[in-house]
Amino acid sequence: MDTVVETQGLYKYFYNKKGHTVIKACDDISLSIPKGKTLGLVGESGCGKTTVGRILLRLIEPDSGTVFFNGHNLTEMNEKHIRPLRKNFQMIFQDSSSSFNPRMRAYDALKESVQLYSDLRAKELRDEIYHLMSRVNLHKEMLSHFLGSLSGGELKRLDIARVLSIHPAFIIADEPLSLLDMSIQSQIVNLLLEVQKEENTSLLFISHDLRIVRMLSHTVAVMYRGKIVELAPKSVITENPLHPYTKHLWNPKISDFYVQFFESGCVYKNSCRVLHRKGFPLICSEKQPELLEYEKGHYAACHFAQE
Repeated sequence: MDTVVETQGLYKYFYNKKGHTVIKACDDISLSIPKGKTLGLVGESGCGKTTVGRILLRLIEPDSGTVFFNGHNLTEMNEKHIRPLRKNFQMIFQDSSSSFNPRMRAYDALKESVQLYSDLRAKELRDEIYHLMSRVNLHKEMLSHFLGSLSGGELKRLDIARVLSIHPAFIIADEPLSLLDMSIQSQIVNLLLEVQKEENTSLLFISHDLRIVRMLSHTVAVMYRGKIVELAPKSVITENPLHPYTKHLWNPKISDFYVQFFESGCVYKNSCRVLHRKGFPLICSEKQPELLEYEKGHYAACHFAQE
């Protein structure tokens, strides 16, 4: 199976003014996304999911590691050489308002995107823009409105329309269903599934909504404090999660707790019930578990994953 996007050993730390590490947003991240497949990336707010997505598009520079897109090493290319490739990968931003100029009209925003990689004439261009508006369930009368006057949900759908306008091979969807009501969410999910089927598009779907992740994804990666703690096909990770954090996500009825330990060791130890049940074994506070393959395609980073 052809791999469209692959990362190897990505690191990205953010520091304060004194040079001390504040956030380990990416801590040795390695992922791969095959052609026409969806990788769901889940985890709590602040764990580094959005940072991973932005690094994949070279919107943020990693401290180290590599990103490959269709065999091209993006981390070794400058912006001049990356620019021709950008038509192949796009991002639906979590905060769509930040990706638009509020003084532009909706029509001009879509026109700018469509014209970037096509030579459509006036009528064809207008028809294409009307088609995009229809796909994301927006009225064409809205095209004359200034972007600053649109609601968050309308901007989100316009953002999705702009991404679809250039038919990318790879889409990063960062919380694309936030600010949308349930009926619109289902339409967008169906649209993404339709686009993937028709154009064989690869997706990185970042979301807190596990229900949607299960619906859309072929493989699920669970992230916690900058690390991938479990990675497996959707059916496997849903029916047989190995990492304690994944089990907590799948069964949130279990009340969480927090104990402060030193920074060394497993990133999840402060909230881990397995650690508590086993009497706080030293290995958990001294050694970060490796992401190991316990069965074909099922990886977990836990010293007691099979217990």
